[in-house]
Amino acid sequence: MTEVTDLSLTPAEVIRWQFRRALWGYSVREVKAFLVQVSEALGQLLEENRLLKEERERLLERLQTYQAIEQQLQNALVSAQKMSEEIKQQARREADLILAQAQQEAEQWKIDARRQVEKALEEVERLRQLKMRLLAELRCLLTTYLEILDQAEEKAPLAQELKEPKEQVG
Repeated sequence: MTEVTDLSLTPAEVIRWQFRRALWGYSVREVKAFLVQVSEALGQLLEENRLLKEERERLLERLQTYQAIEQQLQNALVSAQKMSEEIKQQARREADLILAQAQQEAEQWKIDARRQVEKALEEVERLRQLKMRLLAELRCLLTTYLEILDQAEEKAPLAQELKEPKEQVG
């Protein structure tokens, strides 16, 4: 009998395992059948263990990636906060000059915006009229097609009647 010193048995080792025979020992057939069951179960467990280890490695890699991203985001946040403070201080110093310039620009923007709105409204009206014209043309075209179809349907029964006598004669 072989002694188990290593707990990492393989299914093949379980199948090849030899028991000592005794006079009133176990049934060899039952032992072998049990060993086959144990071997299959061990094989499944080893495969499951291998898959779990692979999944663990993938998850650890993803965790490391996420931790690196988190660190980058934290660094970016700290930098953004510092930059924000610097910008606020600079903005306060320049506030009076910027305010006057902003008011002038805002007035000009209002004027430009009004012009753009007027142009956009004109374009919308032009497109609405174009849509109406295209719909009217499409409606006219479809009406013409319907009339053609109606005429074709009226002629189709006549053509069918002309074919039927030939089929009866022939």
